[in-house]
Amino acid sequence: MKFNQSIRFLKDELAGCLEKVRGCSVLFKEEDIKNYEVRELLENMEKKLDKYISKMDNLIQFDDEKYTMVQFLNEVLKMEYNGILDYTMYASLVKDPALASDLKKFGASEGMHALLVADMIKNLGGVPQFNPPKYRREKRLSVLEMLEEHKRGEVEAVELLERGMKRFSDPEFQYFIGKIRLDEQEHLKEVERLMKEYKELHAIIEVKDYRWRDDYAGD
Repeated sequence: MKFNQSIRFLKDELAGCLEKVRGCSVLFKEEDIKNYEVRELLENMEKKLDKYISKMDNLIQFDDEKYTMVQFLNEVLKMEYNGILDYTMYASLVKDPALASDLKKFGASEGMHALLVADMIKNLGGVPQFNPPKYRREKRLSVLEMLEEHKRGEVEAVELLERGMKRFSDPEFQYFIGKIRLDEQEHLKEVERLMKEYKELHAIIEVKDYRWRDDYAGD
């Protein structure tokens, strides 16, 4: 099954290349370029890529739903890893021990989600894409601003998971996504509670260049 998924990814890459070749051919004509060797090269590339893609479709039976499930889950995995970084980083920076404990708890929950999602991707025959979390610039922000960041992240997570539940009809997959969605909804409620609790706190958090290591995916 992994081979099937990998071949499907390869087919998409080739389709992307074919689109770019055709775009170059259009520009070649629009700009009235007279280099006939380049024109011949583009024509040959287009024919060969189209031929390879057609052969893949004829020789290999693709499971489109499983393929799109894997793509969706890798999007969820990226979201979870950003959540792990957010909560782990800020937990190490806030001075309030109770708040730091809550943030660590949220980060641990996101870590468990990431492992579950990675396992589901493997079960579907895909390969987990451990995308590195987004780059962080140094900044200063208040505790309330930090919690507002978390709230936006949790809202995005819930919305993404709800789109997945509507998009895929497989009951087992919907149940799996639904369980994670419930956890994210609880996180959202907890973050909103913390925002009320710490709305008067004017402490400033200073974010430096942050390095985080995941034992499963490397730096």
